[in-house]
Amino acid sequence: MRYCVRCGNEISREEYIENVGLCIDCYLKYRGVFTAKPVLDIVYCPRCGSWRWGGEWQKPAALSEVIRRAFLSSYSKYIDTSIVSLVDVEVLGEPAKVYKNRYKASLAMHLVFNNAVNKLVESEIEVILNRKPCPKCLALSGKSHKALIQLRSEKGGLSQKEKRVLLKMIKEYASLGEIVEISENKYGLDVKVLSLNTAKKLVNDVVRLTGARVIESFRPVRYDPRRGKWRGITTLSVRLPSLSKGDLVEYRGEPAIVRSIDSTGISIELLNTHATIRIGFEAYWKGLLKKYGKIHYERIYRVIAVDRSTVYLLNEDSGEIREYPRTQSAWDLAEGATVYIIRHKSKEYLVKT
Repeated sequence: MRYCVRCGNEISREEYIENVGLCIDCYLKYRGVFTAKPVLDIVYCPRCGSWRWGGEWQKPAALSEVIRRAFLSSYSKYIDTSIVSLVDVEVLGEPAKVYKNRYKASLAMHLVFNNAVNKLVESEIEVILNRKPCPKCLALSGKSHKALIQLRSEKGGLSQKEKRVLLKMIKEYASLGEIVEISENKYGLDVKVLSLNTAKKLVNDVVRLTGARVIESFRPVRYDPRRGKWRGITTLSVRLPSLSKGDLVEYRGEPAIVRSIDSTGISIELLNTHATIRIGFEAYWKGLLKKYGKIHYERIYRVIAVDRSTVYLLNEDSGEIREYPRTQSAWDLAEGATVYIIRHKSKEYLVKT
């Protein structure tokens, strides 16, 4: 049998703390759950609510949750873990200010003694709360950044549609507090971003949506001897392709027309065979698909009549009437349809609008 040396009660093996000879109740009453007074030294950002513990900044959280997480990560300093295990802890109410930056917090701890007996124990700890802006808030206030994204189009300035799409994507990242500044100029948009990782995520989203090409460069600012490397600003130069639906292009030397563009690639119609093929944006950036200055729309015509061998076309501006052989490209044309005549290397092609 086992007896508590303090109260003299006979106790079970599970409730007996052998190395001190006490029952659990006497252990808590006369010794207390803590072997040393818990003092949590926490750095807390008053602007965004993020907090620093163990040298690392953590995501924003309520102060009571910050205290809870800090205690869970350090309780082994204050509790004899050979006797008791901490399952969970709850901060009761709001921490009470004692003096300047010192607070008192009440905890409700779910403890397990001897891996068998559950106890809910309430106790107080001391919290030293140092309010200090986190690096992100300091960067935002000082407009410092680690990455610059330059959003441009190959055709020159960005179109209004392109701007709307890009700004919508940028604002989604701005809601995360990572965008320092957005500026517009005649060439496009410049976006200053706090971290390089976030900048690359944003750029990858732009590439997936538009098929853009990215060129990365680095401008060193100062040398960090502790890390043995240069610190500076990474520039991500993003170029959107200058292609639109209806553009006349060359693909591997053959004339074609762009029928559609989406995030997965480009659909073109080859004018010699009128076959429609799908190609990726990499073909455009490799020069396999390109706009060709000598390909141009000759005139627009309306189909006024069709027979077994011929399509009759009218240019309503000049009154010109043309006859065009009813080949494969013109086989399904009906009266009233609108078509273009395209000239390329002295050869004419009929293209449906």
